[in-house]
Amino acid sequence: MSGQPQRADARRNRDRILQAAFEAFAADGRLVPLDDIARRAGVGAGTVYRNFPTKEALFQAVVADRIDRIVEEAHALQDADDPADAFYGFLMSSVERAMSNHAICDALAVDVGGFDTKNQDQEFTRALDVLLRRAQDAGAVRPDVTVQEVRTLMVGCMLMERLRRPLGRPGRMTALACDALRPATKRNESASRNETRCAVCATPLVPAPTGRPARFCSPSCRQKAHRRRTKPN
Repeated sequence: MSGQPQRADARRNRDRILQAAFEAFAADGRLVPLDDIARRAGVGAGTVYRNFPTKEALFQAVVADRIDRIVEEAHALQDADDPADAFYGFLMSSVERAMSNHAICDALAVDVGGFDTKNQDQEFTRALDVLLRRAQDAGAVRPDVTVQEVRTLMVGCMLMERLRRPLGRPGRMTALACDALRPATKRNESASRNETRCAVCATPLVPAPTGRPARFCSPSCRQKAHRRRTKPN
C-alpha cells in the first residue's frame, strides 16, 4: 500500500520537473542550471538528478514529452466531424506551439533523429497522415500532396513565423502556406476575393462592413484560440 503513494508522488515530481524545464529552456536556453529548474519545479536538486542524470537527458525528455502531446492532439482529431478544420487547425496549432523551440522543430522535421526514443517519428507521421487523407477525401487538400511534404512544409512555416513574428499578424505565413495545399479551384476562389483567413483553421473570412476585421471564422475557432493562449504548452 505504501508503494502506490510514492509512485504517484514520483510521477507528479517528474511532471513538475518537465514543465519547469520546458519553461526554463524556453526562457533562458539550454544553459540554465539544473538547480534553477529544481527551484522552478519546487523539488530538491537530488530529485531532478534521480530522474534525469544529465541536463541533456532532461532536455531530450522535455522534447519527447512535447512531441507526445502533439501526437495525442492529432489522435484526438482523427474522428472530427470536419476533416478540413481538423487538418488545417492541427497544422496551425502545431506550428504555433513549436516555432519558438528549435528542438521541437527539428524533432518534427523529416529524417531528423536524436529525440525519437519512443518511435515518435513514426507515430507522428501516422497520425498526421490520417488527418491528411481525411482532408483529401473531403476535397479540402489537393490529392497529390504526401505526408512527408506536409511535414517539410510545417517546418518551413515554423521558421517563417519565427522570422515574421516581430512584424505582427501571427499565423499569416502558415495561412499562406496552407493555400498551397488546397485544390486549385479553392485557391483561385480565395485569390479572386482577396480574402483573409481564420487565425485558427485558415478558413477564408468574409470582410465585415463595419468595425474591426474578423480574426476567426466562428465562435468555435475563437474559443480554440483562447484555450491555446491560456493553457500551458
